Amino acid sequence: MIKRIASQKSVKVKFLWLTIYKRNFNPREQYFLKKLLVIKKDRTYKTVSFLGFNILSKKQLVTNNIINLVTDSTNNIPEASRTNSDLLSSSNKLWFTPISPQDQLWDRLKPAKYTSNTKCVVILPVYKGLDESLCSIYHALKSRVSDQYSLLVINDAGPDEKLNIKLNELSKKGLFDYHLNEQNLGFVRTINFAINNLSHNLDVILLNSDAFVFEGWFERMIDYADKDETIATITPMSNNATICSYPFTCQDNNHNLEISPSELDKLAAKINKGSYIETPTGVGFCFYMRRTVINQIGMLDDNSFKVGYGEENDFCMRAIHAGFKNIIIGDVFVYHVGSVSFSAIKAENMKKGENALNLKHPNYLNLVHNFINVDPVFILRRNLDVARLKLKIGQSESIVIVTHAWEGGINTYLEKIIGQYTDQGINCILLKVHDKKLYSIYFHENGQFNLCNLKNLSLSCDFGFLDLFFKTIQPILVHINSFASLDWHHHEKILSYFASSNLTYKFIIHDYACMSYDYKLLKPEYIYEGVPSLARRNHWYNVKTVPVDYDINIADAYARHKAYASFLKNCFKIESPSYCARDIVLKDFPDLDIDVIPHDDELGNILPAERKKQKNKIKIASIGALSIEKGSQLLSTLAIDSKNRNLNLSYFLVGFSNPGDQHVMKTNHVTITGKYKNNKECIDKIREISPDLIILPSIWEETFSYTLSIALALKIPTLVFDIGAQSERTKDISWVVKLDPLLMNNPRGISDLIVNLNIDKLWKEARKV
Repeated sequence: MIKRIASQKSVKVKFLWLTIYKRNFNPREQYFLKKLLVIKKDRTYKTVSFLGFNILSKKQLVTNNIINLVTDSTNNIPEASRTNSDLLSSSNKLWFTPISPQDQLWDRLKPAKYTSNTKCVVILPVYKGLDESLCSIYHALKSRVSDQYSLLVINDAGPDEKLNIKLNELSKKGLFDYHLNEQNLGFVRTINFAINNLSHNLDVILLNSDAFVFEGWFERMIDYADKDETIATITPMSNNATICSYPFTCQDNNHNLEISPSELDKLAAKINKGSYIETPTGVGFCFYMRRTVINQIGMLDDNSFKVGYGEENDFCMRAIHAGFKNIIIGDVFVYHVGSVSFSAIKAENMKKGENALNLKHPNYLNLVHNFINVDPVFILRRNLDVARLKLKIGQSESIVIVTHAWEGGINTYLEKIIGQYTDQGINCILLKVHDKKLYSIYFHENGQFNLCNLKNLSLSCDFGFLDLFFKTIQPILVHINSFASLDWHHHEKILSYFASSNLTYKFIIHDYACMSYDYKLLKPEYIYEGVPSLARRNHWYNVKTVPVDYDINIADAYARHKAYASFLKNCFKIESPSYCARDIVLKDFPDLDIDVIPHDDELGNILPAERKKQKNKIKIASIGALSIEKGSQLLSTLAIDSKNRNLNLSYFLVGFSNPGDQHVMKTNHVTITGKYKNNKECIDKIREISPDLIILPSIWEETFSYTLSIALALKIPTLVFDIGAQSERTKDISWVVKLDPLLMNNPRGISDLIVNLNIDKLWKEARKV
């Protein structure tokens, strides 16, 4: 009198109407004789209790390289068959490996046999691969819901007896139409047999036995065919489908993402709804074929492509010749296991297929190569990246930080500002402009979150994708630092975009791009003239030739003023890190309300540097990435002057410079340490050098200067020009020497001043603080 009772939630065993054993699937619990003995499992621990007392608590071993494909998209199944996808955070782990569904799962499925209401036949050819084949069939059945397709499983006399027995068993349950070839026909002929004899003259979808579909896939896929009769073939996105692959195109993306394939399919359904790309060829892992096209141009060519590899490409080419089109759709994602190894036989078969294609379609390779070079599917992939990014941040608040991609103090600023936002629980997304017209988007997190399709996006055409990005992310604020490195055409376009948008944005004055094509307000010859008038700046634009760095930013000064006036007028807030930078900008835009908020330059508890004198030598260090406006040429000429006059001055650059000036420095005995990773490394190198003086030879009115912060923290006597934030920040510091701006073009005068400095007195002043 033993009876087993199964439901979606549990399994019970009864003896004489008494429950002697019960197992819950979720949570994972087993009960013997009511609660006499209870075994519980979760992802971390297994516990056993007897009569209510814990007698065992054991940590579970986690298998983190396999995810049960069946359970991935199934909620009502045993927790024992699941693996925590959160544990799969490393990109060298497989996304998942399919495992044969458990027996009870098949009983919950609705049949997908052909009826008079069938609209399309899904042909699933099987040969071997027990786990993959059964999982693929299971998903095709489970994902069907109310879709009007039938499932035809055709077995090409496969050698796997266990698989054959299981398929026969399942077919007898009436779950799908089943056909077993009496003898092996080969892949292409098997497909053709199914199309010709078993598909009831309907449209067909070829589904590989290692491809896995998810709920809603068919309805979205067939909708394209219903709306456009000129569509011959349809291929969805996949992780492993050459030109349809995501996230990397033309690659096998079998390494895990942070979400499951079924979740990715749901994202695709929303973000890419109704979006498709015309293509010279589809890919056969999941491949819709219109019956009227088959009737017109014929089935797959099983003569030229006996063993496969190229048959669907040939069909697509013939469809194009007949006036039809092939499309790749963005709102369906199908997981495809694909080949794990690349055997010599496979390589040979692929070569045969390629040769047959070239013979039948001499222009095929050109069409495909051109398609890959242009990569129009990139549009679909980048949308998916944005959808994943939105899923990642969820409903929590986010800001987008716009900045340039150059090196320098901006990186220190970004590190600090991102830290401030993240401490408040706000997500930070970086949008970096670069290379005249491009921008790239990054999520400020560890490198595991891959957004490879959000790099090198173009501002050249409309701003449709930028709109999609902002509407999807919905940031509470856009924190704009700089549009430096864009050419003026695209610079002006993005200013106009923000000015006319409904976005809340604030602008930080890091330079003077709002006033001049030269963000440092220097003449084209790199000469400081104070704050030049609009007319003077416009005169600069009429110079016959200007440095290459400036050329991309050339614009009429009045046009620039007009574009920025509109942009700044619509700012939620404008901030300047110094009063001098604020006052300079107010000369052009007197009606602006600009808050002065100095950058946070705390470097922690830094001990003042110790001075280690070197007999008959004055060691002078400069810091940072020196461009010409930062003083690279001036430092070079100071070194030349010291060498020519045999002065007792020894120069060091803790950092690097542009190649030309760096070469001059090295040939004139400047010691260059190279790029440093962070402030600590920079400070350590300065301590190692133990300079007598620091010189910051910047020839423009800085808005802040993080290198000055380092010098001040170390309390090393420092030389700066008496302009900009470098002067403002040191006005009350007696051990900082303010140089007359006239000395910018007089390195010999600076050398003489240094030689005659009372350096010992400056060090004493620094130690009084």
